[in-house]
Amino acid sequence: MSTRRRLSNSCIIASVLSLLIGPTNGATVSSTPAQTFSGVGGSGAWWPMDLFHFPEAARQNLSDLLFSATGLGLSSYRWNIGGGGVNVSNPVRAPETFYVAPGVYDWNKDAQGVYFLNAAAKRGVPSLTAFVNSAPAPMTAGKTSCNSQFVTGSGAAYGTFLADVLSHFRGQGINISYISPMNEPDSSFGPSPCGQEGMQVVPNQRAEVVRELYKALSAKGLQGTVGILADESSSLSNARNEYASWLPQVINQVAALVHHTYDFPSDDSYASYASNVRSLFPGKITWMSEVCCSLGNADGSGRGWSQGYDPTIKNALMFSGMVFQSFLVANEPHYDDGLIYYDSQYAQNGNFQLYLTKHFWTFKHFGNFVKPGSQRHEITGSDANRSTLAVSTSTTYNIIAMNPGNSDTTLTLTFPDATCAGQAFRTSASEDFATVAGAARSGNNWVLSLRAMSLTTFVFNRRSC
Repeated sequence: MSTRRRLSNSCIIASVLSLLIGPTNGATVSSTPAQTFSGVGGSGAWWPMDLFHFPEAARQNLSDLLFSATGLGLSSYRWNIGGGGVNVSNPVRAPETFYVAPGVYDWNKDAQGVYFLNAAAKRGVPSLTAFVNSAPAPMTAGKTSCNSQFVTGSGAAYGTFLADVLSHFRGQGINISYISPMNEPDSSFGPSPCGQEGMQVVPNQRAEVVRELYKALSAKGLQGTVGILADESSSLSNARNEYASWLPQVINQVAALVHHTYDFPSDDSYASYASNVRSLFPGKITWMSEVCCSLGNADGSGRGWSQGYDPTIKNALMFSGMVFQSFLVANEPHYDDGLIYYDSQYAQNGNFQLYLTKHFWTFKHFGNFVKPGSQRHEITGSDANRSTLAVSTSTTYNIIAMNPGNSDTTLTLTFPDATCAGQAFRTSASEDFATVAGAARSGNNWVLSLRAMSLTTFVFNRRSC
């Protein structure tokens, strides 16, 4: 379901007090880490094709908004390796391919995507992933970049192509650490002419793709430094129904099981998927790598695929709920999203403005405070565990708390060790990651004020006041 444009306008971050502002909910932060995070990121499709043509100042501004600490501070970035765009009617979704012939490449292609890949690398984004919607057109069944299928027996050639691309860019100092050879392989994105690139890889072909890619990486000595991600199914239901038929053959060659959530799953459905993966593939992590373009309510009701546009806090909190769902319900350590908009008619009207929605500002809470190596601690008591995230580093606890309701409330929190409240940052209908009053002490507890329809991060230093 990649029929959307990332970063585009069609789809391109005490007791007295509690009596005054509403009910108090008590909760306790566990002393034992429940998981270690690996990244919060965004995807480079399809917006680089347009944004590359913006003035250099705008491109640099965008790169800072995405990758610098003053912006989202993303710790992960997905770069799209193009298939050449053959039979794709929308040029924005038809990235160039480096492939010329077996072993022959034109590294001047895809200047658009490479520009922002470089921008991420230069700003120190620690996790860079290359992902593919379609193999180079000459390798597919229909010799096109969409409405076609992977050819059984071509895995060695395809794997060699991808390994050569990775080797080239790593040699340029761009240390891509993951490769995803299939992106929504459940669809070819036909009929032709297509709206975007896509290559169907049916389940009984997917083991070949992974196995031959692993061999190609091994031939270049990259098998220990570049992990293979699979299979980026468009929905949890597709992933769950298809894993068992092919994944056991190559599970030891897969670094993580990566999926999209265009089925906008319920908590029960997400938990069932995670439980199924743990049962079939113990110790193998999953993460969510792509979703966008949903309308709905702050409490998560009404979610579903659409191409509507809602820049308000309501939509931002709905998507924040999906981040909480991935981290808390499925225990996933990695999440990717997309959330800046621009005018797709820029070439005609000269409008190079970037539009920051409330979704950008709420996602900044996760990008700034959920860093690789930080750890999540369970929160028990009341219902805080589904709307509150406790993230620890060696020196801080960062509490990201959402209130999707229409009334102000408070959360009383107890920590397992000495803490001292620091700053707090809030995004609401009237605030964009604004600095606000930190938590207030109440005996051995801390009281966190949660404004209606808001997301707030409270920083606590791990020391006595």
